[in-house]
Amino acid sequence: MNTKKMTYVLIVAVMSLVFGIAQASEKHGVVPLKVLSAKTIYVDNQTNDAEQQHDAYMALSKWGRYEIVDSPQKADLVLRLYGSSVVKFVPGGNPSATYNPKPVSTRSAEIEELAPPGCTRLTLIEPKSGTTLWSEVRKASNPQEKSRLLEGLHDAVDQQEKNHSR
Repeated sequence: MNTKKMTYVLIVAVMSLVFGIAQASEKHGVVPLKVLSAKTIYVDNQTNDAEQQHDAYMALSKWGRYEIVDSPQKADLVLRLYGSSVVKFVPGGNPSATYNPKPVSTRSAEIEELAPPGCTRLTLIEPKSGTTLWSEVRKASNPQEKSRLLEGLHDAVDQQEKNHSR
């Protein structure tokens, strides 16, 4: 192997390592104070897996930090779950909910929020402004991973509380 190729391979390897470290540190990112002061949370399941919502409810109940409410209007936070595809709930009997045969733009915000296959993107949103406060992608392809769906959020909140109380 010549020197140019070895240098190139080394640069790519270092860049991959740096990118991997950046993603890992992003995983348990800092949560804003709004997340610490929130009391209520609404779970908005945009996945095609009802178990995801159940797992989120169970994890939130076990954690006991937030009261789970039945609408985003009653919530201080919205926990939105995205899978690798989007499911939209359309209430029956709504005349404005008609089929639109136009293809969805691949550049839409929804597409950007999708998780890779076998994963779930968790996003905490401030419901009044729609601002994203925290986001993470977790593996969720088996029951053990699904049972740990909220570990990253739990860890991020605990870490921020420790830092805030100092």
